[in-house]
Amino acid sequence: MKRNMTTVKINGKEYKAKKMSVKATAYCGSQMTSTGGWAKVKRTIAVDPKVIPYGTKIYIPALNFIGVAEDCGSAIKNNKIDIFMSSYKECMNWGIKNIEIYILD
Repeated sequence: MKRNMTTVKINGKEYKAKKMSVKATAYCGSQMTSTGGWAKVKRTIAVDPKVIPYGTKIYIPALNFIGVAEDCGSAIKNNKIDIFMSSYKECMNWGIKNIEIYILD
C-alpha cells in the first residue's frame, strides 16, 4: 500500500484512498470542462491539476458521491476544489466549506 493510504468504505465497497483537507466551493451553469466534456452534477470537480491530476476519482463524504477531477479554474489552486452543482441557489447554500475528501486509488 502507498504511503498515507487508508481504506474507505463507500456504499458497501472498500477503496484504497488518500485523505485530504480542502477548501470547497461550488459552481454551476452550462459549460465545457478543461478536459473537453460538459460539466455534470454529481460528477464534475474542478481541481488544481498539479495537486490532483485530471481523471482522478474523488469521494466527497459531505455530499456522499464519487466525482471526477475534470475541470479547473483560475481561482482553483493548491488544496482548493470547486464542485459542479445544479443551480445557483444550491451553490449559494453550499458556500465555502473546509471539508475532507478521499483521493481514490
